[in-house]
Amino acid sequence: MIEDDIYTFKIDAYTPETIPMARLAEYMAVLAEIFGEQGSVHFQKIVPGSVKILSRVEREAVVRVRQNIVSARSGDGRPEGASAFKKTNEMLRTDNAVGDLSLRDDNILEFPGRKEVRPPKLGPFNQGIERDGVIVRVGGRDKSAHVSIESSDKESLSFEVTRELAVRLAPFLYGKPIRLIGSGRFVRNEDGVWTHSALKAHDFVVLNDESLAEVVGRIRVVPGAWNIGDDPIADLRSLRSDEGNIH
Repeated sequence: MIEDDIYTFKIDAYTPETIPMARLAEYMAVLAEIFGEQGSVHFQKIVPGSVKILSRVEREAVVRVRQNIVSARSGDGRPEGASAFKKTNEMLRTDNAVGDLSLRDDNILEFPGRKEVRPPKLGPFNQGIERDGVIVRVGGRDKSAHVSIESSDKESLSFEVTRELAVRLAPFLYGKPIRLIGSGRFVRNEDGVWTHSALKAHDFVVLNDESLAEVVGRIRVVPGAWNIGDDPIADLRSLRSDEGNIH
């Protein structure tokens, strides 16, 4: 018969006497998200020494909670569990601590916290940038103006431009896609994520918004043009494969 599971979450940087109540509540909240099945998981007690939070899982939810813990670590399954796992580690890192979650005497989750090796932060530095999109806004009241574009994947970016460039861009509002050419400030954080700011454009190029089928159709009617089949992508792949077999 399955019995209740008793989990122990340990935080090495605190004792029950030194951990702030609000911080303890935050740890318990993210731990509850990792467990899931919140109606069947109960706080039991805090053990003296380093902070050790004991939680009891009712036997009816034992299997589901074990699955939730595995998915939180792997990133599969419940997104709130994976998010809570990441947040717990961030909290430990902020508190200069490490943590672990054990079931009886078996360590089942480790939170490296302060020991986690992360890529170094890079930047900020200036770098050239080119972005394609449709202009959705042109305007500004000061000496500079701003142009907002929306890319094909719905990313919105705002570039600072001169008033002269804004005037040249205005006719393309909600029109043909354009490529803005300029610079920005870039930073890579400790999670390896790049962000940019202070985007400025100094020029642009109007892009052809024809589809591949339309381009192929125009080529087909050119006298003496390469004989393009019904599937030009397959033809190109075949040509590349043939070139790779030449010795």
